[in-house]
Amino acid sequence: MVVPYFEPASDEGLDPSVVTTPCIESGASSILLDEDVLPAEFFDLSTRLAGELLHRLSIYGIRLAGVVPRPESHSPAFQAFVREANRGDQFRFFSSRSEAVDWLVSRSDS
Repeated sequence: MVVPYFEPASDEGLDPSVVTTPCIESGASSILLDEDVLPAEFFDLSTRLAGELLHRLSIYGIRLAGVVPRPESHSPAFQAFVREANRGDQFRFFSSRSEAVDWLVSRSDS
């Protein structure tokens, strides 16, 4: 099961538990997050938000597909983070929503 839509509840930033709780409660094994729902702090690795979110998702075995059309528009550190994530099978970043959905669906039975 894929959680079809997520929108942060407030402008106070992204709380990793707010992302994971709907997945856990619905039994979803995957989530897709578009760049426009991710706060700037997610892309600034010094805030540790991206790492905390991915760690929390990994604890529950939830896959994440992030849609970030132009990773090169972010810091070199974030670009390296994307390259590293894309080597694994738990978290991946894609340039389009259709690529992200295809990846999630192709792994939904694994």
